[in-house]
Amino acid sequence: MEPDSAASKEKFMPVPLAVMQAGTLAPVDLYIRVRPGRFTLYKKAQARLYEKTRLRLLDHGVKSLYLCESDREAYHHYVEENIAAIVRDDLLPPQQACEIVYDTSSRVMVDVFDDPRSGRNLQRVHAVVEATVLSILKRPDSLWHMTALASHDYYTYTHCVHVGMFLVAGGREVLGISDSDQLRRIGLGGMLHDIGKSQIPDELLTKPGRLTPEEFELIKEHPALGEKIARQIKRLPATAARVIRSHHEHLDGRGYPDALSGEQLSPIVRLAGIVDVYDALTTDRPYAAARSPYDALELMMNEMESQFDARMLRSFVRFLGPKDQRQEDSVGAGRD
Repeated sequence: MEPDSAASKEKFMPVPLAVMQAGTLAPVDLYIRVRPGRFTLYKKAQARLYEKTRLRLLDHGVKSLYLCESDREAYHHYVEENIAAIVRDDLLPPQQACEIVYDTSSRVMVDVFDDPRSGRNLQRVHAVVEATVLSILKRPDSLWHMTALASHDYYTYTHCVHVGMFLVAGGREVLGISDSDQLRRIGLGGMLHDIGKSQIPDELLTKPGRLTPEEFELIKEHPALGEKIARQIKRLPATAARVIRSHHEHLDGRGYPDALSGEQLSPIVRLAGIVDVYDALTTDRPYAAARSPYDALELMMNEMESQFDARMLRSFVRFLGPKDQRQEDSVGAGRD
């Protein structure tokens, strides 16, 4: 087919060919680049995609398709709708799959914080948690590909993404959980653990200086608020509810909102507390500069040790690295 001269006036963005799943309908017009700046139409929007033609393109060295920048949102919607199948697709390189899971999860969590009581948004969280679990069960090093994409700046929604991903991977490696249903419940709690902050004024969440006692008491309401929001939308698994409500509880009983201690804290809640603090410390927050992973862990082990299960914290340190310098490449992006 001849290059489409009308389309050539558009700005184009590349997408991995392997993202386009056989049996689905093309979400938008898809193009092949024939030479720099020139594109030919491959599939019209709503035309069915076939495996044999996808494989034929790959055999000819075509690894990317192109779509108009103006169709970006429709493409992202397609990816979200097909995220589980995309992750399962062996034609997609692992690093690209991880980028897609991370990017899609971040987009979903932005909408969740904009409308936390939306049942539809909660369904979307379930979908990206499923993709996260599939990715990590398929390739245990997926976590490091995902977190390597993280910004050093604080965003509550990306912090939730990181905690969810770390809890799935840590649940598998630190707690020895292999059941995918249990990992999904853990991941759901992690993704939603700070949803209560959607009810806290932004000026408190981003305040650069020390909070007043009254302001801190308001911040401390977010775990209970988050559990209430999540339970109102849909039946919430008990594991996820515990993570949301209890991720600020401390082993020594000095946490909140219930001042639980010791054996009152389940293993996954203990791990959630470790992950939450680690990701926050390794991030540039309005009131504190990011620490290196090493410095964050040293602080947690030497100055915050009464908060955590010491054996679990040591296991978490072993889980993080420093194999292949991954500890330095997995800095999170959240705020505690």
